[in-house]
Amino acid sequence: MAATFLCFDLGTTKTKSSLINENGTTIYMSENLVKTYSHEYKYQNPDDYFNIVHDEIKRIKKQHPKKFKDAACLICTGQMAGILGIDQNWDVIFPWTFSVDTNYIDYLYKLEAEAGEDIRKLCGGVPTGTAKILWIKNEKPMDYKKIDKFINLTTYVAGKLCGLGAKEAFIDFSCLTMNGLADIREGAWNSTLAEKLEIDMSKLPVIKRPFECIGRINKYIFDTNRDIEVLAGCGDQIAGFIGAGVINKNDIIDVAGTYSVLGYCTDRFLDDSKKKVLSTVYSGISDIYYQVSVINATGHTYDWFRKRFDYTPDDKDDSLGLFFVPHIGGRYNPPQPYFDGAWVGLNWDHCLDHFFVSILESIGYEFGYALDYIKILNKLKKDVFSTIKVIGGGAKNNLWNEIKSSILNIKYIKMTQIPYEIRGGFLISRCKNDIRKYKKYLAYNKELVEGMVYPDSKKVDSYSKSKEDYIFIIDKMAEIFQRLKLQKKA
Repeated sequence: MAATFLCFDLGTTKTKSSLINENGTTIYMSENLVKTYSHEYKYQNPDDYFNIVHDEIKRIKKQHPKKFKDAACLICTGQMAGILGIDQNWDVIFPWTFSVDTNYIDYLYKLEAEAGEDIRKLCGGVPTGTAKILWIKNEKPMDYKKIDKFINLTTYVAGKLCGLGAKEAFIDFSCLTMNGLADIREGAWNSTLAEKLEIDMSKLPVIKRPFECIGRINKYIFDTNRDIEVLAGCGDQIAGFIGAGVINKNDIIDVAGTYSVLGYCTDRFLDDSKKKVLSTVYSGISDIYYQVSVINATGHTYDWFRKRFDYTPDDKDDSLGLFFVPHIGGRYNPPQPYFDGAWVGLNWDHCLDHFFVSILESIGYEFGYALDYIKILNKLKKDVFSTIKVIGGGAKNNLWNEIKSSILNIKYIKMTQIPYEIRGGFLISRCKNDIRKYKKYLAYNKELVEGMVYPDSKKVDSYSKSKEDYIFIIDKMAEIFQRLKLQKKA
């Protein structure tokens, strides 16, 4: 019997919905914007996402009735750095508090200072979820008491579709790194840390692999040929890596999206508990691990500059020695939430073009620093990386690709603009734990490569010096911002 796959990606600004056949051909694709609400804090309503997915399922059924009838599997990928609380009936007690809301920052800062190194050794990354749980526990104690389980947004939507109760709540492996309470090697919750922080472990869900079935949608609900198997799913960044074919050791990827993300694929868990430059994520699939460096909200910064200053990008590709600090709202890797943005080296010759180019260069310098550290941490040869794939909306910016290519001295493979998170969700649904065996579905085929960008040999050396200057500036600015933040609190 033929099979089709329902794949959804629950992003910060939009939800992507698709129906894909077993050969990887997209039958249906749509995007729906989602709301962010502001009250005492910024949040998103999990039922907004559920309603979009539910309505899209009905729309797919109406537009492609024959193909929809063959639906065999449903998977949700989506946001990773957040938390929401449900009661025993799967009703929302506390909405999705995601990465944009920073009310929890003081708890994260304290957590990192007191136990950051130990947390990294076990979970591999920034304990965003734990800090948010502590914030809810202390600032919203009545809500905390009512919460039966803390879960992810993807969990909520997938679980509600197949009628789960809180006892069946789950979280997938890829989101454990940003949760902070888990021991990834053991695939279990860290009871010692939970007890130390006085977090009720009964409120934590079961840990699942992304391809594991967590429930089924009865065939009579949407009139399908069989019950639809609902999978645990995974985080959007990890799904995007997989969808872009970054699944072999020493593959690297640049995600130029709302957040700038550098991802390195490896075959083992190796924590960065000392410098905290990298987060290590287990995909939950075979031996596929990722070391990741994240720069907060670079897409927002790019849009902010263009809109605030009514700026249209020029062809200029020189910042004239102007440096930009891109960590508006805090630095993520390493976790330094006291950071703000800044320009350094301003003189009378600078204009908006130079300011703009300096923004693009700053991401290249951050990636250069992270990539150098990946080589050190993993004991790799200096020339181990020759190519890097780039995906996301920023991949369309040729100037940005040229700048990063020259800073990293690596050939950039500009990938076609498709939703790689959706593609990754399909691959997980179709291939389960054996993704590497199904090469015909992976992003090796030439039609997914839009072009190549090569380093400018004339700029590689000068950028190498500028990268060193940038790192020096960042280190000094860390001291400045930390002092200013402490003065404000005083």
